[in-house]
Amino acid sequence: MRKTINALGWLSVALTIAALVSTMLSTYHFVYIKYFYGYYTLQMCLFFTMLIWGIKMFYLKSSFKDLIYTAICFLMAFGSMFFRLMKVN
Repeated sequence: MRKTINALGWLSVALTIAALVSTMLSTYHFVYIKYFYGYYTLQMCLFFTMLIWGIKMFYLKSSFKDLIYTAICFLMAFGSMFFRLMKVN
């Protein structure tokens, strides 16, 4: 279970970086990529990445600081989803 969460965490980081680069290239009109023209795909990738990393931190907690990091990850995840649901471009 621990290795699966770790692998999912790093996979989501790689996908988020790819989404960030694609969004920036598409936003500044270097290339046109249909799904990356707005920030919706990036917000979804950020949501899943922060959610997985929050679960990873909670699962591997060893001190009080890890609980704070978990809360920060969850706040960033739900903040991203809030902006996604409010349709912020």
